[in-house]
Amino acid sequence: MRKHLYVLPLLLLSMHAAMAQGMKEAPADKALVYFLRPSGLGALINFSFFDSAQVIGRFNGEKYMLYECAPGPHIFWARSENKSFISGHLEAGKVYFIEAQPQMGGIKAGVELVQVDPADSKRMTRLLKFINKRKPRTFTQEELTELSTDLEDVLRRGMKELQSMRSNGDIIPVIDNNKHIVVPAPATL
Repeated sequence: MRKHLYVLPLLLLSMHAAMAQGMKEAPADKALVYFLRPSGLGALINFSFFDSAQVIGRFNGEKYMLYECAPGPHIFWARSENKSFISGHLEAGKVYFIEAQPQMGGIKAGVELVQVDPADSKRMTRLLKFINKRKPRTFTQEELTELSTDLEDVLRRGMKELQSMRSNGDIIPVIDNNKHIVVPAPATL
């Protein structure tokens, strides 16, 4: 019986490693953030994503995007009917997962950004399957420039709301640096 207790964690670990094959490794000098939207709720509604005052993407439906950024402080936010903020001091070489969870809204779907804990094996298994079945949504510099122009007013209001939250002492959820993964480099033959 004891042999089986040791085999189970090894089996789960190898399962995660096999499923993580579609995952990208963070560069040694950058942090990598997966913004995931695995739920079909409000699938027609676009969620716009920002890193402070910079537009980093927009998509609807069941998709995800990768965002490679410099280590250090970041405030990520998403906008739909509402705005959701999450902040943190990201570390180089680490991979973070932020889930954009659709919320019931008054007119259209709202959004809430929630950090995913890689220790939650059931949730991670579901998200790794999601990642492995899809290619990430990517954006050219021209698309991001066009989005920045289209969302100029949204960006200004979002930064004003963030400033107001800080002034009022509102709590902004914080990214936990213990909830990351380091994706091993692919084995060479």
